[in-house]
Amino acid sequence: MTAYDPTLSETYRAIGVTFEDLWTRDRAMRDVLARARRAAGSDVTLLLLGENGTGKNLLAQAIHNASPRAEGPFVPVNCSAIPPGLLESELFGHERGAFTGAEKARRGKFELADRGTLLLDEVADLSREAQAKILRAVEYREFERVGGEETLRTDVRIVAATNTDIRARVERGEFRADLFYRLHEVTIEVPPLRHRRGDVALLAGRFLAEAARKAGRKAPALAPAALRALERHDWPGNVRELRSVLRRAVTACAGDRVEVADLGLPGSRLEPALVEPGDWSLAAAERRQIENVLELTRGRKKEACRLLGISRPTLDRKIEEHRIEWREDGAGES
Repeated sequence: MTAYDPTLSETYRAIGVTFEDLWTRDRAMRDVLARARRAAGSDVTLLLLGENGTGKNLLAQAIHNASPRAEGPFVPVNCSAIPPGLLESELFGHERGAFTGAEKARRGKFELADRGTLLLDEVADLSREAQAKILRAVEYREFERVGGEETLRTDVRIVAATNTDIRARVERGEFRADLFYRLHEVTIEVPPLRHRRGDVALLAGRFLAEAARKAGRKAPALAPAALRALERHDWPGNVRELRSVLRRAVTACAGDRVEVADLGLPGSRLEPALVEPGDWSLAAAERRQIENVLELTRGRKKEACRLLGISRPTLDRKIEEHRIEWREDGAGES
């Protein structure tokens, strides 16, 4: 094989996540990180289990960066995202002229990961044919490029990950038992966010600061009701969903505090337990409605009365009663 190219490490480790970057207050998650740290020091093959969005890819990066292979490349490949007809070429490379469009030789992921770590993400989605080829590469560390005759050797540490019940697939004959046994020398299961709700506030603060920094603004605070909404949500998308929600909230909030409505969580606008006292009183709702209509009509009371379906004296009384500040914008009858 060709000598190791250090620039490949820079390419495939664009995000150098370490264990210090993985924050948690949850006891079960601390145990997961402790097991992963111990496994990082050896060259065993790892199988990471967990739902989408739990951070399996980040954990794999941390394992790589804490391992003796840290100076080598970290090469992730999403097995489910590559069409079956291209998977062999993607993993093992191809020679020039191997198929239509192969105008030059190309190295695959196993070659690119030489002396480093190869993450086989969504490994349970591999076809039986691909499983057989990967088994040989994992077991004997050798393979041939598509269209090639030379047997190539590679020194790769394998980390596999999946969000499906791979054991059930083995029992149904959909996943090779011999490959499964080879991949799970050490198995680590990452818990979903709904099982570690104590981490929600910790991660929320971090993601708010991150999103605000990218938006070029000061990080807003979380209103108590907004935090309660986050902690009660089931998070089917796990940490990835939480990060996305808070990025959206930073864009949506107008002031220096993220409110429940800024989160855009399903049902969060309708649950009284998730809003601050008084926010859902009829008086508060009436005031907000009048303020919104006055803003819409640029302070023109005649048009506001028409939209609200009330008389001018009633509107004047409501403005005084709720102490609403208003200003007519532009010419016209007020």
